[in-house]
Amino acid sequence: MSEAARFARARNRLSISAEVFGQFNDPDRFEAPIHGKTGEQAERIKDSLLKCFLFSSVDHKGINILVGAFEAHDVTAGTTIIQQGDAGDKLYLVESGTAEFLKKSELDDKVMSLGKISEGGCFGELALMYNAPRACSVVAETDMKLWSLDRSTFNHIVRAAVIKKREKYDKLLQSVALLNKLDPYDRCRLADALKERTFVDEDIIVEGTTGTSLFMIMEGKAHAYCQGKLVKSYAEGGYFGEIALIAQTPRASTVKAEGKCVVVELERESCVNLLGPMEECMRNNLEEYNRVLESLNIENKNLASLKI
Repeated sequence: MSEAARFARARNRLSISAEVFGQFNDPDRFEAPIHGKTGEQAERIKDSLLKCFLFSSVDHKGINILVGAFEAHDVTAGTTIIQQGDAGDKLYLVESGTAEFLKKSELDDKVMSLGKISEGGCFGELALMYNAPRACSVVAETDMKLWSLDRSTFNHIVRAAVIKKREKYDKLLQSVALLNKLDPYDRCRLADALKERTFVDEDIIVEGTTGTSLFMIMEGKAHAYCQGKLVKSYAEGGYFGEIALIAQTPRASTVKAEGKCVVVELERESCVNLLGPMEECMRNNLEEYNRVLESLNIENKNLASLKI
């Protein structure tokens, strides 16, 4: 796919998302529904939301609004909860029971099982998030107790938080050389996955440990040490940890925060399908790291035989 086509695809996807969100984005007129539930039920719902990646952008107040808005449903075994191809109007949390994901082939009408979901699981969110038809059917395998969240509340609370988070991090992502070949759509996906962390005069990553995350500095400074020697310093917009991210090797250095250092963390599992566009920059970084180590007469076994 050409670069122009990739950006056209990105613009189309983003414009659809923004257009649909705009229909619901009137906070002065919106009031989330409140459905009765016990304190124990509310805590279980909250716990499920906090474990779900989709809700990681929602603040404490928003989570509480969502918990109140979930509505209870009793479903009997064999019931089709979601029908493939339908428009999405709800997402669901499983209180108890098991359901199966079934997808019908467009070529031969064969139905394939995509897996199952049980207590604590969440499903149906993708159709709401991306304004797309249901990608598969969900059928209750046993009697189930479900909680549903309506589309309007989802758009006001969850989408609003996601868009705010994207705006906050997009400028940072554009400034990082490692990511400047990604199209806007892919940058949005990365922004959704970022986790903000704060370190004060402490190690952010440690030499020799297993690395699965890339870090980008939003505020403050940090310094990299290899075998106790200073090899590199980082300021706002700097990033580190990318070699271990793609090569899955032990960390080549220790990076320590100087005073207060605010970083965002990107885990490998969140960007594994985007690693290709990053490889050229990583190769250049690896060459630079090796030159610095050579100038300091440092031999690092974690980098010596590494090829990207």
